[in-house]
Amino acid sequence: MDRQRSLRRYPSEVLESALIRGEVKNLWLRGIHRRSSVKADGKVLSGTSVEQTLSPHEDGSYVAGSARAALPSRPDLLLLKGNAGTTPRNALVWLSTRADFETFTAMATELLDLLEEARANGAERPDFLTMLASPADIADVRDAFEVIVEDPDTLPPGSLSDELRDLALSVRDTPPSVTGFPDSASFVLDGTVEVTPELAGDKVRLDGDSPILDTDLLTVYYQSGHSYSRGRFWQTRAPEYPFRNWRFEDFHGWDIRREKPRADSPQKIHDNIGSDNSLFDWVARHYGHGWLICDDGPGEVADFLHIDAARTLSLIHVKSANSHSRLRDVSAAAYEVVVSQAVKNLIYVSRGHLRPQLSRPPVRRPASWIDGQRVRGRRDFLRQLDARVATDDMRVVILQPHVSQRTYDSLRGPAGRGSPGLMRLHLLESMLNSARQSATGLNADLEVIASKE
Repeated sequence: MDRQRSLRRYPSEVLESALIRGEVKNLWLRGIHRRSSVKADGKVLSGTSVEQTLSPHEDGSYVAGSARAALPSRPDLLLLKGNAGTTPRNALVWLSTRADFETFTAMATELLDLLEEARANGAERPDFLTMLASPADIADVRDAFEVIVEDPDTLPPGSLSDELRDLALSVRDTPPSVTGFPDSASFVLDGTVEVTPELAGDKVRLDGDSPILDTDLLTVYYQSGHSYSRGRFWQTRAPEYPFRNWRFEDFHGWDIRREKPRADSPQKIHDNIGSDNSLFDWVARHYGHGWLICDDGPGEVADFLHIDAARTLSLIHVKSANSHSRLRDVSAAAYEVVVSQAVKNLIYVSRGHLRPQLSRPPVRRPASWIDGQRVRGRRDFLRQLDARVATDDMRVVILQPHVSQRTYDSLRGPAGRGSPGLMRLHLLESMLNSARQSATGLNADLEVIASKE
């Protein structure tokens, strides 16, 4: 149809406005995020009104492919009744009603009238679709403010070659800075690599002198409310809801750039906790009440697990800050890896999975404490774990001191309004709220420990 000069497809927003206004019975979603073992590539939703089940945190990285919804009940629609399905990007409409040719043409006339009316009224998208991503024109994209590199550990096995995996790991551990331009989708990585998005057929290619650009592992976020992912630009703005479970602590005297004590083997890491000033040592000091074990190593549940006197179980995941500077910016990339790992490891929250996993420590002499005193083995911790009941509290704790309370309060105040830093904070808190939803679905909660300075 597009090849005929006299015929044009209706824009997708016209079909969305005209045909997805009523109760949505079916919704087909496809993900624009990287393939991940902790998030579905696509979703098919069915129900009486599935648009009410969508969440901006859980579903913001999906785009609506097709939908089937109730048609408007109007006196001028004599034949067009019940439900209609549509794939807006292909200007496709389908009905379950069978009809002879004369009835079909009459129904088509009513449909065209409905579409023309929607176009004349501005073709405003249904509210629920604004929670989902939608394709965007490169001409509308400007001012990049954050780049996140996919953590290869969250990808299905075999998704990357060894070379690409090593590259992704190196960039993941030192996320690149990004400088955007107020009138362009181009940006600069780490102050030196100029990157220009270019159309290549129906996709977008990132042109620049860096091998990471060829891996399709980057997600780029823009202040214009767009993102680049999987070779395309998308209209997708992070929700602006604050994350409520920040806990700002004093890390004076501790090396926030170092996760673990200095050691030359996994066993030595466990042995040396408590004799250094790393973040692992901070955990051992500040969880000096109750029962604490370190699970750092291959197949870990978390870096640490803690049970207090009220039988609250905490799974503690530790990640070092990207900088010591008191003026360090907020960075969603600094949290992406540890948040992904925490969500992925929620599978162990079930006691049925947790007990057997912890019975097989990653080293011969795993570090364990009772009320701050070193003990041998995990026997006492496992006894406390067995004594817990389903109604006891559980929390996932992320220790990442990159965000400071000083910066957080500044961005949440008048001075931060409209700034790139506030956009990064919205992106980070959206990530944390999404992870918290995953935790609360398993009767747990999420807490993030950051730095006062």
